[in-house]
Amino acid sequence: MKKYLFQISAAMLFLLAAASAAYSQELCREQAQTTEGPVLGAKNALYPACEYKGIPYAAPPTGAMRWKAPSPPAKHAELLSALKFGPSCAQNESFTGGGKSDSLSEDCLSLNIFRPAKSGTFPVMFWIHGGGYTQGAGSYDIYDGAHLAGTRDVVVVTINYRLGAFGFLALPELANEDKNRSTGNYGILDTIAALAWVRDNIKSFGGDPNNVTIFGESAGGVSVCVLLASKPAAGLFHHAIIESGACDLVSTLDKGFESAKDLAAKVGCPEKDPLSCLRAKPANEILQTKIGAGGVHIDGYVLLAKPIDLIKKGEFNKAPVLVGSNKDEFNMMMLLMPGAMFASKKQVTKNVKDALGARADEVLKLYSFADYRKPIFLVGAVFADGFGSRAFSAAEELSSKTPVFWYRFDWQDERWGSTLGAFHGLELPLVFGTLDAKKSALKLALTTKAKKSAAPLSEKMMSYWTNFAKTGDPNGSGLPAWPKYSAASRERIYLKKETAAAALTTKELERYQYFASVSMEELGWGDQNKKKK
Repeated sequence: MKKYLFQISAAMLFLLAAASAAYSQELCREQAQTTEGPVLGAKNALYPACEYKGIPYAAPPTGAMRWKAPSPPAKHAELLSALKFGPSCAQNESFTGGGKSDSLSEDCLSLNIFRPAKSGTFPVMFWIHGGGYTQGAGSYDIYDGAHLAGTRDVVVVTINYRLGAFGFLALPELANEDKNRSTGNYGILDTIAALAWVRDNIKSFGGDPNNVTIFGESAGGVSVCVLLASKPAAGLFHHAIIESGACDLVSTLDKGFESAKDLAAKVGCPEKDPLSCLRAKPANEILQTKIGAGGVHIDGYVLLAKPIDLIKKGEFNKAPVLVGSNKDEFNMMMLLMPGAMFASKKQVTKNVKDALGARADEVLKLYSFADYRKPIFLVGAVFADGFGSRAFSAAEELSSKTPVFWYRFDWQDERWGSTLGAFHGLELPLVFGTLDAKKSALKLALTTKAKKSAAPLSEKMMSYWTNFAKTGDPNGSGLPAWPKYSAASRERIYLKKETAAAALTTKELERYQYFASVSMEELGWGDQNKKKK
């Protein structure tokens, strides 16, 4: 009798599972209505999620539209089959960029949506990729949103935005022809246009337009800071996550003009009225100059000042913020430096003085070679604290005005853990649950053993990030407590195997306060327009 009942129960479970799978498949094949026309997606192969790829959110920024603010995409009465990623934005893509694109084009302003394969209305997580504003794409498999959407009940959106000179070239002539007198921030204007598209359309994909979280890493983290401080982005998001991004890493228009002048000279365009000449140049010719145009600019429209300065004055789009950095941000770069691991204390000291100039002696007083097994790791600590100080500064300035949660990512059980540590970008596959991403450069570090070690922390981080997206607070059942940041307690959570919160040590605080008091320019960091000697 027991055996008979077990067989009936097993059969019922099988039928229920089959019915659920059939319903998910049917839901994912329903047409989603957008302001441009109907869109068709598909069921994800691994997770209970629907996915829609390559949906245009703006018109192609090509020809006469190169270096103009994005305009609405074309309408389509016929069904748009959103089953394939759109091209990545034109760039000099490299292995260290974190992924690989199937194709590159200036016609690249598309987004991808991952939603739970069930009915309902869910919080939206809007991802802005990194890559120094010169590389990257929302289609990289490390940013696949299906795991988060299918297991955490959120809608994930990933985007492409214009990069390098195509996204950030600043010219007086471009400002003159723009109705807002804006130039040099086309990649940010793309991101704002994508957010506006999400506001107008995400309800058709199960998303809640009144609960949108922007999150990004590296340059994407800088973009989150910019959006927090940008008036044109007001009302388009409700929570913000900054991963390894600085709120003062922006350029002046004068620096942007200098960069554009260099680019025009390299491609043979006249200094006087170069615009028509530049717009006629093939994309590859512009890419060959390898001039990235300096990232985000203070243009008087997208940005009125450095984001951190506007935050200090309370002049920003107030939203709960989750912010942090990685323990060993710079260590991956050290591996790419010939002979770095064998450098002597004398050589390292000279390199620090060359890099930091007048500030070098002050910085070196904060560190001791005795604390590091190789002299070069002192340099790694300096740069990691530079990143950490930017997260600290953001937490300090934001916490009196909005809820803030601060973290440091310390997990380092990857292939080269003792050397690379918790390097820049290592947290990404744990945030997205994409430890098995096949095209990511990180796959070399994530051995089978490493992935097994990372999996429990990845589950925690996916929960922290999506809890924050849902409520503005990362805490939840079964998770180690993550206290809200305050300038009195200065606590952050340390994301590692034994995840726990703790207050800053005296030494950490001293270093962070020092770096936070010094501009990126004074340290010789972040000036993307600076000419190499």
